[in-house]
Amino acid sequence: MRLVLMAVMAGVLMLAPAANAVANPLEPQQNSFQSTIDSVTAYLKAETSEAVAAAARVAREHKGTLDAAKANIDATISQLRETLSGRKAILETLGPDAAATAEAWRQEAFESWAQLQRSAEDALDWIAAWMHNHSSSDEHAKTPV
Repeated sequence: MRLVLMAVMAGVLMLAPAANAVANPLEPQQNSFQSTIDSVTAYLKAETSEAVAAAARVAREHKGTLDAAKANIDATISQLRETLSGRKAILETLGPDAAATAEAWRQEAFESWAQLQRSAEDALDWIAAWMHNHSSSDEHAKTPV
């Protein structure tokens, strides 16, 4: 039925410019152009009528199939609505707890990273000091040959 209505609406939209052209007469030198427009309009009217009739026939022939498909889609949407409603309830229940947990993990990760960075800096300082201490004593310990 929707297909039929869409076809009728398309036909009306196609015929609207033709009505405007008939309402406004054209200059004599534009008669051939008007004639071309009139023939195209007549062709489109005939094709639109045929398309509307064919769409109505197809809709009548496949009414059972269309109704079954609609019922199937409605059932699927209903199932999806119920599933999403359940998920929403779970999220509303767990949402605040999950947000608090995520914030705690973020803070813990930040603190761990800061501690790791401090430890790395301390290790680099110790290595630099060790290299400085050992390189100085190694230079004095060597005797030229």
